[in-house]
Amino acid sequence: MKNKINLRCLILPLLGVISIASCKKDGNIDNLNEKLVTNAVAIENGYLKFRDQKAFDSLLSVLVKPENIKSKPKELANFKSYKDIFLEIEKEYENVNTSKAFDDFKNKYSEIVAIKSDSSLTYKFGTPLSALFTNSKGEVKIGDFTTVYTKDNRIVSYKGKYKNESEVATISKTDKSQGIFVTSLSGGYITAKSNQMAGVEGTTTRVVRSRLYYNEDGKRRLFVDIWVDETPNQGPNDWTPRPPISRYYCSSRQELKKTFGGWRTNETDYYFDNLNYAWQIRGGMGDYRYFNLAYHSVQGVYGPVIIDMATISEEIMLLSGSGHFTSGGVPNTPIF
Repeated sequence: MKNKINLRCLILPLLGVISIASCKKDGNIDNLNEKLVTNAVAIENGYLKFRDQKAFDSLLSVLVKPENIKSKPKELANFKSYKDIFLEIEKEYENVNTSKAFDDFKNKYSEIVAIKSDSSLTYKFGTPLSALFTNSKGEVKIGDFTTVYTKDNRIVSYKGKYKNESEVATISKTDKSQGIFVTSLSGGYITAKSNQMAGVEGTTTRVVRSRLYYNEDGKRRLFVDIWVDETPNQGPNDWTPRPPISRYYCSSRQELKKTFGGWRTNETDYYFDNLNYAWQIRGGMGDYRYFNLAYHSVQGVYGPVIIDMATISEEIMLLSGSGHFTSGGVPNTPIF
């Protein structure tokens, strides 16, 4: 059977369970700094504002296509995403080669990036996927809802007047009567359960498989991960038990050992050979969903590459299969 593709599931879990909002403007919202990009997308207060959920889904479905990894949709030509900013900081980090320069770097960017114990950089907030469409404050607006990926590892969505960082920090829990929804994150993975608009608990994001490969001299390393985002599959008045909608994708990212300690993102080529994965569906003998990619390559990429795999609405018993992920300088990765 063919994979069921649901573009609504290309968004992150919290956004996926918020009902489609009306494109009618809220009279309390400050639109003084709004710049129209298209009829569906605008830049407002420095973040992207989408007319509705459909407009957001449409653009994100373009962003996650592997052939578009090095291009930017015209709708985003004048928008600098958190990913853009993060990679600019990574490039600056390449030239940090003294203890004083390292301290200066930390003081300059401590509110924008996080420095791990091995002196590599990672996102201060959000995920690699949210970094594609959020700004330097982790903000995006879809319909009537503004969503913020916060520095204390939460996702906060609210309706009404724009709230600054200190105001968002005071929001501690979901309040459906006020149009406020909160989910907690830990280390990039959603771990807490919270009541969403659909009245269902249990939205999760997790890594299904994860490997770290080094080249022979230990100066390059390749991260390979398969992720799953699971969102509730029920409407506000629907109490029929259903499996969550599961969206699977894989990511590949190479880092280079710095001369002055630590690791940094490396510009390199990525290759994907014979990616063949199958999801066994509960309740049917021989009932599977498949993802197959014979070969794909992309050259000269600075930053992670995401491959969208499958969106499945049935209950999954088992994920099986393998693929060969390689990158320039780390050619001998085993089958993953």
